[in-house]
Amino acid sequence: MSSSCCSGFLLNESDDYDDDDVAEKSPSGRYLRYNEVLDRGPRNTVYEGFDLVDGMEVTWNKVTVDDSFQSEEHMRRLSTLLKPLKHKNIIKSCSSWVDHQSKTINMISEFFTSGSLRLYSQKHRSVDIIAIKNWARQILQGLCYLHTRDLPIVHGDLTCQNIFVNGNSGQVKIGYIGLPTTMLQTPELDGEEIQYSPVVDIHSFGLCMLELVTSEYPYSYSDGKTQALLAKVKDIQVKDFIEKCIFPVSTMFSAAELLKDPFFEICAFTTCVNDTPDLVSVLEFKISNEKSEFRLRGERVDENSISLTLRIADTCGGQVTKIEFMFNVDADTTLSIAWEMVEQLDLPKEDATLIAVLMDNVIMKMVPCWMPSSVRFSGVKCSYGDPILVF
Repeated sequence: MSSSCCSGFLLNESDDYDDDDVAEKSPSGRYLRYNEVLDRGPRNTVYEGFDLVDGMEVTWNKVTVDDSFQSEEHMRRLSTLLKPLKHKNIIKSCSSWVDHQSKTINMISEFFTSGSLRLYSQKHRSVDIIAIKNWARQILQGLCYLHTRDLPIVHGDLTCQNIFVNGNSGQVKIGYIGLPTTMLQTPELDGEEIQYSPVVDIHSFGLCMLELVTSEYPYSYSDGKTQALLAKVKDIQVKDFIEKCIFPVSTMFSAAELLKDPFFEICAFTTCVNDTPDLVSVLEFKISNEKSEFRLRGERVDENSISLTLRIADTCGGQVTKIEFMFNVDADTTLSIAWEMVEQLDLPKEDATLIAVLMDNVIMKMVPCWMPSSVRFSGVKCSYGDPILVF
């Protein structure tokens, strides 16, 4: 990441850019700022930008600061903190500089097309708790990375608005770590000193969880009113986990400890919600273990063929793999195809059993006379039922 104490250049008629939407360019000339506003906060405005060298969209964050933040010493400190931040759940920082004329710090970072987790969750309000756990795990992994550095970093302003999501893969990243608080030593957790502790981020993480499960904005609640919103959480396990994050400070867990919480444990199971007729043309099952969620959608093509689409979501890293294939009822076996997938995709060997179970569930619903493969479940307990999607 590069840093500078130069001002950006507002474009006028003498500039070489014909696009009316281009408002400003960086001191180096590499980055352009468009007029389109992506987000606004109390002290900052985030614009859409463009990297002329890499040909990629970026975010341009303008943060209004007082004189103390505009010093060269602070910018060197900021550059030192952000440049080495490389983690799959932390937004990549590209450049930063101070604009003394407008009293702003400008920060360029990677662009996530699906926007903030707040907007994304508001758009998809019926999201499964498994997806929320996936997001929560990734947020904690990012916080754990920040808090356990040689020079620990406290985000200090963690909200669902400052967390970004890739809608295609389910990956989330923590952003706007532009003005972090560093801890040269661990302070006592009382009085004003608490603002320098990671517990600030853990408490904010708990409020993010509260927002995701209730679809309500918890930060508008005054002190003592959080319990009112927490009372709306009906799932006891979810409620207990959130309480560990927000009450009380003296016993608050670290990000690393929360990642080991039973809240994130996922047993192997197949999910079902609807009664199904003896013969269906399209349906979907899912099965999960502690590492991945497998979803299999089947569509009857003809008497002997079924079109299958398998979606494998990594609940730890957020990566998603999608495979489409045909299954011949007369010639194929679920176990042989499952083993072939495991070998070709370099999946854990134990996944072969889960994939075969999933295929057996789908095919048995679509072909009543189908006899499932002879699978021995060593240590894997599966409950069979109706599919999650039926046509």
